[in-house]
Amino acid sequence: MVIDRKNGTVQESPRSIPVAAEVDVVVAGGGPAGFAAALASSRCGAETLLVERNGVLGGVSTAVLMNVWNTPAERLTGIAREVATKLMASGAAWAGSVVNFDPEALLDLEMDLLLEAKTRILLYTWVVDAIVVDNRIQGLIVQSKSGRQAILARAVVDTSGDGDVADSAGCPSVKGREGDSKMRPVNTLIRVGGVNMDELLSYCRNHPEQFQVQPHHEVSPASPAIRIMGFFDLVAEGRQRGEVPSEVHYLRLEGVDAARGIVTVNSARVYDVDGTSMWDITRGDIESRRQNKLLLAFMKRRIPGCQDAYMISSSSMLGVRETRRIRGEHLLTDDELGETTYPDSVARLWKYMVKGYEGHSPDGREGAADDLENRALGRPLRWFEIPFGVLVPQKVEGLTVGGRIISQTHKADAWTRGQYCCMVTGQAAGTAAALAALSNTVPRQLDVSALQRTLIGQGVDIGEAGREALRE
Repeated sequence: MVIDRKNGTVQESPRSIPVAAEVDVVVAGGGPAGFAAALASSRCGAETLLVERNGVLGGVSTAVLMNVWNTPAERLTGIAREVATKLMASGAAWAGSVVNFDPEALLDLEMDLLLEAKTRILLYTWVVDAIVVDNRIQGLIVQSKSGRQAILARAVVDTSGDGDVADSAGCPSVKGREGDSKMRPVNTLIRVGGVNMDELLSYCRNHPEQFQVQPHHEVSPASPAIRIMGFFDLVAEGRQRGEVPSEVHYLRLEGVDAARGIVTVNSARVYDVDGTSMWDITRGDIESRRQNKLLLAFMKRRIPGCQDAYMISSSSMLGVRETRRIRGEHLLTDDELGETTYPDSVARLWKYMVKGYEGHSPDGREGAADDLENRALGRPLRWFEIPFGVLVPQKVEGLTVGGRIISQTHKADAWTRGQYCCMVTGQAAGTAAALAALSNTVPRQLDVSALQRTLIGQGVDIGEAGREALRE
């Protein structure tokens, strides 16, 4: 090697990289989208390898501890519906207007389903580059305890969350909000036990003005699924006393397990973090954990029912809401979302949304008194469709994408980046990759009707326009 300190570079010598595996489909990233992509691909009969940097699958659902799907169970579709049904049957999920679940149970279930489908899995392995020959992706370069190795594949699925594969392959993309490239805040979560739910919910019912106006955020003991956002005045007083971080304006209690007195606290907020920068995500992780210590102490002192609260666990990785989004054959915008149909639809999804909602704005002050989105803006349950074109990047062949990196605008991302939505777009991306690999073509040239029929067979609701196109 040659070190060039003047230019700040190190010149590596050329080297041959051993091929560790050759498969039909390789999936980069084992979060909600990657899990569903790998499972769908395997079930299509493609030899599939899932590569995950962590020691567990599930990503934001498990490692980050974000254990709620913001959609009613009866509106779930595809693999997500199968997973929720199995979790509920085992007593590890609670369904109401949202679905709360035990992250440990989800972790185990995802692994069981993948092994049952004979998916090959590589944990503790980072994807570091794409192998591209003549404008077609041929596989991935990975790094692990085994060193730097290559995985060759007939099709590749990028479900990395940050578009790492698409970016290294040369696909066009944008990062953050159009205009200023700012990204939504990052944070870690904490799971807290010892909560007296009767006392907590009594306060919620007696002080409705202190909580977000959301009919689906139930605080009734009769509801099996509870999500609470507010305590506005108590948090404001805590900020004045220095007990609450200045960035925090309300408490978000997600994935509430009322029977066991457990809540997941999703309130820390760190802004101006680029989730693709090692320096930024390190700063974001450290600062978020500092905030969580203050928040737990504040809850014990000031929040009814939390005086005996204690931390069960914290996120093992930083939750990043937004980085890159690829540019594909179709660009999904906020204007067209909400009851817009597409003949190439691969999914119809449901979510509590409203036009113009940005969701976790990069500008800060989330939940503050002047934040109408998180104070006074009710969100009805609405459906929207995902056209196949948002899963196929421009310029590079052999690649599909799923999850929050699909081709969309910053505001459209507020509709599609949730775990459940990522799972469904991942399922579509994995199915498309498998069908392309098995028919010796590339996803861009795939017969979309064949993809739609396969997805319907997998239990995915593709919407009326897609079904009508199949009948023509």
